[in-house]
Amino acid sequence: MAANPPVQGDKIISTRLADEQVVVPAAWRTKQFILIGLIVLLAGWFAVAGYRSPAGDSGVADHFSPFDLLGFASLGALVWFTTPITWTIAKTTFHEAIRRRWVTALLGFAVVMLGVSTFFTWMQLGSQQKFLRDYGVGFTVIMTLIAAIFLGVALIPPEIERRTVFTILSKPVTRLEFLLGKYVGLLITLAFNLFVMGAIFLLSYAIFVIGKDGAPALQSAGIAGLPKAISLAAQADNSGASLKGLWFDLANLSKALLLQFGALTIMAALAIMLSQFLSGIVAIIVSFVVYFLGQSASYWEHLARGSGAASNAARPLLNPIIQGLVNTVYFVLPRLDRFDVRERIVNDLPVGMNYILKASSSGCIYAAVLLTIAYFAWSDREF
Repeated sequence: MAANPPVQGDKIISTRLADEQVVVPAAWRTKQFILIGLIVLLAGWFAVAGYRSPAGDSGVADHFSPFDLLGFASLGALVWFTTPITWTIAKTTFHEAIRRRWVTALLGFAVVMLGVSTFFTWMQLGSQQKFLRDYGVGFTVIMTLIAAIFLGVALIPPEIERRTVFTILSKPVTRLEFLLGKYVGLLITLAFNLFVMGAIFLLSYAIFVIGKDGAPALQSAGIAGLPKAISLAAQADNSGASLKGLWFDLANLSKALLLQFGALTIMAALAIMLSQFLSGIVAIIVSFVVYFLGQSASYWEHLARGSGAASNAARPLLNPIIQGLVNTVYFVLPRLDRFDVRERIVNDLPVGMNYILKASSSGCIYAAVLLTIAYFAWSDREF
């Protein structure tokens, strides 16, 4: 008897074989159950206590909605449908992506620009650390967004044009496994790029702060005074380059980059979905338009549901058709503005974990909906 006997998984909808079943090794299913169990524990903690935090940490009134749990459920579903074949396709997609010359060039350019970011602080004298935070996070957002959209649009159509999809789907690979494998591989690629860019930026920022706040120790003892300089930079004394300390700044910046990955999961799913309906260049343009509209989602919310004086004054000026269009745009648009916390980062306001989990949950829901649409389009395509 085999050490890891296969177990029969649930039937996967596929247009290739109506009675097709996915065979998943027991050891793989065990790992899936462990991951799903951890997701359930995280969701339970969030529902009971995790959604609460000091008002200064969240920036909004803490509240819990059962709708938040839907995001955790979507993440659990992604784990469940990620079979060994899906994981193999994901790894192949990652290797193919990082070997693309333009991806390597984009990453190299980003690393250089983030590495020398401290040389641009002269552009905002007196608030150099604020400029550096805004520049670093903003530049990373732009570079990773470009990678997400251009890679997402170019994942599946080239496989059809080169007819390699026939070879892949002729094997025991369902269309769902193929689609999810491409998506997961894209997420791994984006996570790798985000990690490299984020590490270079955080290192540059730390060197800048230590050089400013620890200057007395470095000037008196040279390199031997580095531990003392780091200690001075870590002090939360409301003075110097880091008002609340270096470790606070690094943690806050890391949270901002983590939230950016949540936005990338949505944009990657959107790009893959649009590539099923539109040509490459049109899908890229629409993706960027949706991103910028999603960043201004709060504006659409004020028009559609706002209760302030400005909203009440503007709403009667809109005819019913325009008002209906505004409501539709607000309902359909992903709330990408929730993933952008640069204003809090620049103003030394903490970003709470409850806010990160709530935003991430909504991001999982958006991504799940987009992938579902992409799957139905992909499964109905005839070759």
